[in-house]
Amino acid sequence: MKFTSVLDILKFSISKEQASVRFFQDLASKAEDPMTRSLLEVLVQKEQEHVAELEFEMEKLGCAVDSSKIQNDTIFRWDERLDEDEAVRDMNFVQALVLAIQKERAAFRLYIQIMTTVKDQELSAVLMELAEEEMRHVIELEQQYEAIVHPKH
Repeated sequence: MKFTSVLDILKFSISKEQASVRFFQDLASKAEDPMTRSLLEVLVQKEQEHVAELEFEMEKLGCAVDSSKIQNDTIFRWDERLDEDEAVRDMNFVQALVLAIQKERAAFRLYIQIMTTVKDQELSAVLMELAEEEMRHVIELEQQYEAIVHPKH
């Protein structure tokens, strides 16, 4: 994948965030544990906020945004699905946190990987900002995980 503009990066990022929304919505619809479903719904909301933020960045560049027409690039597939519906139904809160952490780390690595292919400083800066945002999510989720798994007495 070759990015030639900030707009290319924003479109790609929107498609990634939209796929994450669908992923977490799918999990939330199958989760039976109320706490787990609630966490997944919060993750859906956060991903939707990312889409809105990225669309706003496109608007600042003077571009009309129709995110329904932004498609995933075939090189990077973000529409992961869990094969086992039963595994999703039985997923507990901690397992959902671990899955969310893994997805956010993967997004961070992806942005860093793409950044290494870009020569333009402005494009690199946008990718770094996106990577940093994903890492902030990882840290937030890991703090939740630690508070549950290793509570301080």
